Amino acid sequence: MERAGLKVAVLYNLLERLEKGEEKDILAEGSIIEEIGAIEEGIRSLGHQFFVMAVRNEIDSIIHWLKEIRPDVVFNLCESVYGDACLEMNIPALLDLLRIPYTGSSPLTLGLCQDKGKVKDILSSQGILTPRYKIFDREVGSLKGNVFPIIVKPLHEDGSLGISKESVVHNDEALNRQIRYVIERYRQPALVEEYIEGRELNVGLMETNGKVGALPISEIDYSEFPEGIPRICGYEAKWVQESIEYQKSKPVCPAPLEWVMQKRVEHLAIKVFKLFGCRDYARVDMRIDRDGKIYILEVNPNPDISPPSGMARAIRIQGMTYSEFVGKVIEKALQRRM
Repeated sequence: MERAGLKVAVLYNLLERLEKGEEKDILAEGSIIEEIGAIEEGIRSLGHQFFVMAVRNEIDSIIHWLKEIRPDVVFNLCESVYGDACLEMNIPALLDLLRIPYTGSSPLTLGLCQDKGKVKDILSSQGILTPRYKIFDREVGSLKGNVFPIIVKPLHEDGSLGISKESVVHNDEALNRQIRYVIERYRQPALVEEYIEGRELNVGLMETNGKVGALPISEIDYSEFPEGIPRICGYEAKWVQESIEYQKSKPVCPAPLEWVMQKRVEHLAIKVFKLFGCRDYARVDMRIDRDGKIYILEVNPNPDISPPSGMARAIRIQGMTYSEFVGKVIEKALQRRM
């Protein structure tokens, strides 16, 4: 039973200047304003009080504000602290110490999923397919046994930061150039990963009534991509509206999958959600190769839920209003009250 008259605080990260990466990366920060607006509307429509606070360049004011407001629950939208995605886990850790219930996944889950290499190690240990990979913190010269194409990503970023058409490489020279780019521009190791050709799916998941369920599956249709542009959801495809990648990548939801494949995808996504201890809602990204093998690409606890996001689209197609979604997530958080 959803409650009314709660104090609901929203915490989000506000990045005022970039410490690393590309100038265009700031575009990804813009979606948070729309996300907050939609969540505020949902919270108020449920009869709750709404408070919002940005995490900037110091934490003392956040602690003081939380103690003053004394919220019943925090809707946690923080994806980084001080511009560092690796510090994302510290906001829910702080809330745990203050004994304030909050939405989304725990510090352990967020910290673990921020390291794409560790995610892949855990998946492999459980017999779950994920593209083969290596991690590099320096250039490597010529690698033996490479099978191109290969994709190079920052090890710790979200939102496709550091991923572009140059990320898919076809020779040792381009591979080294992209490794060097990630290390120098994003100040972190590079994840060098086998490129899986095939259909790309995003599976949103929600916990309701004590069970994890899959939302309608989304597929990214790359069929209109011009030749020479790799079929990946890089930064341009996700955030740069004037780019050809953004305009030609078409989300299809629900994805046209045969019943057996749909059930395999849903079962695997739910298994991954539970394996990493995700809570409330999450998204699992995967690809199906031409042989029908399913590869997990990424696990996204606390994914983007702004109105244009794939997660919000799947929620709508499920037949749930945004306010209903907000209410269910808040209620789940309250059940964890210490």
